Amino acid sequence: MHFRALILTGIMCFIGNFCDGREVVFGIVRQEVKLKPTVNQPISSITWKSDLNKAAEWETGQSTPDYYTICNSGSRCQLDHTTGELKIMHLKPNEKLDLSAEINGMTAQSFFTVIALELESKPSVGTNCSKTQCTLVCEGKNTTYTKYSWKENNKTIAENTTTLQVQKSDKLDKSYTCVFSNPVSTEESEPVKESVLFPDPSGKIIAGVVSAICVAALCCGIGLFYKKKGIPWKAGSRQKDQPQEDTVIYENTGDQC
Repeated sequence: MHFRALILTGIMCFIGNFCDGREVVFGIVRQEVKLKPTVNQPISSITWKSDLNKAAEWETGQSTPDYYTICNSGSRCQLDHTTGELKIMHLKPNEKLDLSAEINGMTAQSFFTVIALELESKPSVGTNCSKTQCTLVCEGKNTTYTKYSWKENNKTIAENTTTLQVQKSDKLDKSYTCVFSNPVSTEESEPVKESVLFPDPSGKIIAGVVSAICVAALCCGIGLFYKKKGIPWKAGSRQKDQPQEDTVIYENTGDQC
């Protein structure tokens, strides 16, 4: 029974890295990460491995470290042999690296998994509303590690969901924001105001009344202007309204000089 348990434990350690105390380090694509191993004594030699292959190595007497495999392409890695820290630059999209550090010839005590992630994109909010409720949908480009959440007036009210059901309130003073986040970045949508989701019908009526008043005032102003200038109001009526000139008729009586 104990033998079977030991075998199962060994398999789990081999498959899932459950027994090596592996530290997960997230990095941003095209940027860098720094891995610092546990060091309890002065370093005389250090070997970093990617899986089972050497990545970087240094021992006393060398002026510069040697680089292999993932570190061998250009100046992608920098090993500080005094602290044991390994810097990996120019992370690639979807890159995942398993690394370990062997110090002074001892079995590796420090294990890391490096995962490269893209920065989150800015999400937007889609809406589907009735008169009293709305379904909000968080839309955008997501990644494997993207998490979703919702804020109401800058306070988180829901997590791990791309949709949110909201009810119309009395004051219409709320706003809703969708949040995309991953271990390296966070992005928020533009706030969606409740007053936009549920427009007040009386506002349209008031706007119509105000527009009618403005038109009437404009017409009155134009009429007064024409009246003050003595110009007839209606187009085409100017000749009819103009005073007619008196006609003088001379009658021939026959008495001429």
